[in-house]
Amino acid sequence: MNLRGKTIRMGLLVLIGALLAGCGGGGERFGKEIVIDTTTQARDILSRPDEFNGKTVRMEGEITRECPTGCWLDLKDETGVVFVDLAPSGLAIPQKVGSKIVIEGKVVKRREKTMIIAKGVEIK
Repeated sequence: MNLRGKTIRMGLLVLIGALLAGCGGGGERFGKEIVIDTTTQARDILSRPDEFNGKTVRMEGEITRECPTGCWLDLKDETGVVFVDLAPSGLAIPQKVGSKIVIEGKVVKRREKTMIIAKGVEIK
């Protein structure tokens, strides 16, 4: 096989490898593994903050707003929007506004604001 044929073959292998790597569909994970199966809705947390205060929950939704350094975000599901703080857990995520996300964390009520301190994040 000549040099041109080897170059073309190598290029095709690299291209196929890149395509396969992009099809994994695994998303990105940050922090601890998410182990809770049941998803809590924003409406439930926001309407009954005293009941959820201190409890660990799982939420799914979309990132609608995010800190420029990735240390907090607003998570919106079909029932509302919850502020999610990543910094206390030492986490930061890349800019992913509009992406689907799953988080697991502790509900915290501070003064009049209810939020989640995330321990684990999965971006889909």
